[in-house]
Amino acid sequence: MAKKDHSKALEAEIPSKSSVKPIESLSFEQSMAELEQISARLDANELPLADSLAAYQRGSALLAHAKALLESVQEQIEVIDEQGRRFVPSHALLPGDGPGSS
Repeated sequence: MAKKDHSKALEAEIPSKSSVKPIESLSFEQSMAELEQISARLDANELPLADSLAAYQRGSALLAHAKALLESVQEQIEVIDEQGRRFVPSHALLPGDGPGSS
């Protein structure tokens, strides 16, 4: 009986197709949270094969989306860092920060 109750709980966690948000509209945090839920459902090994495949495909797409968001943020940080280095006057460096210091 516990297994059936667990299966019903898993079914309740599976969103209907109409309530699933497009991946492109999700934030990094939302993507990771949904990916964790999918991983838990797959680890429970109680989904039918077709549902497992669909969950795996969505998880793969969520992972790619989250990775793209991280790469975008990393590029933005690199641009900000580069801009900051261009505008810091050399006299603003602390002693020992200049070339030749170790």
